[in-house]
Amino acid sequence: MKKGRPPRVTLKEAGEIAWKRGEVIMVPGGRSDAFDLLICEEFRTVFVRVRRTETRFTWPLEVLSQYRYDIARCHRLPLTNVTAREFWLRRPDRTWQFFLVRHDGIVEIEADGMYRPRAELAVGTAEVKREEDGEADGEEE
Repeated sequence: MKKGRPPRVTLKEAGEIAWKRGEVIMVPGGRSDAFDLLICEEFRTVFVRVRRTETRFTWPLEVLSQYRYDIARCHRLPLTNVTAREFWLRRPDRTWQFFLVRHDGIVEIEADGMYRPRAELAVGTAEVKREEDGEADGEEE
């Protein structure tokens, strides 16, 4: 059996991150609880589930696959205009990944709860290159 840091260390670190967003209520309980802490922000209450992982996830679907039961517990909490559900993962190197649990799936967010889409990369085709150079279809210089 692999031994790691006790869960209370992870929860303590999660509480420190959460305090930057608002008042925090730690929820004493066990693995079967739907959430581990509440963040009382100015205009909403955020239910947070915290877990440790050895993996850095690239896609939210990977998280859904590996943590489906934890996310399903979060998903049972009511989602209203003034509530949110988040799933936080802590790696052994003390880095975190944060996910917003929506009604239709999950999306990766920042520690402050904000969603910032990743930049889209342009596809380098000959047509795009010609347009960037100022050439139009059918025109010759």
